[in-house]
Amino acid sequence: MATLTELADLDSGVASSEATPESQTTAEETAKAVGKAVEAAAAQVSSAEEKEVSTLPEDEDEDEDEDFDESFAERVWGLTEMFPECLRTGSANAVSSSVRLVKGAYDLSRQVVWIAVSTSILLFAPVMFEIERLNVEEMMKQDRNRLVLGPGSAMSGGPPAAPGLMPPPPTR
Repeated sequence: MATLTELADLDSGVASSEATPESQTTAEETAKAVGKAVEAAAAQVSSAEEKEVSTLPEDEDEDEDEDFDESFAERVWGLTEMFPECLRTGSANAVSSSVRLVKGAYDLSRQVVWIAVSTSILLFAPVMFEIERLNVEEMMKQDRNRLVLGPGSAMSGGPPAAPGLMPPPPTR
């Protein structure tokens, strides 16, 4: 195993940015030595961890596992034994009644919205279609008058007068 001082001795001393064949060989040797040193250090660390884990007493190891084996829900369920039966029953009934109330309100609101939307579509759609049909007929009538009588005749009675003003005098 190579130590850091041995790795320092392998330094080629090349300070330029040009790589020579000798410096490449030295760099490869240095990289191999560093790799071996890292592998040896990792092996020492893992063996030290195994020794450390094995030196723990069995009771401490089991105590740590007990903290993580129990879930939050199990802890809360264990706390229910502190309260009297009537309080536990009352709170369970209150929660279940609240859930039923929320579900019922949701179902009712869905039904109300469905009825309101479907009724409005059935009642207002025919009226909207009829209004659109009348508008199209009026536009077709204006187009026909414009083609037959000329561009100014689409409106009956001549140009509209401004409100509140007298109409212009007739021309001779």
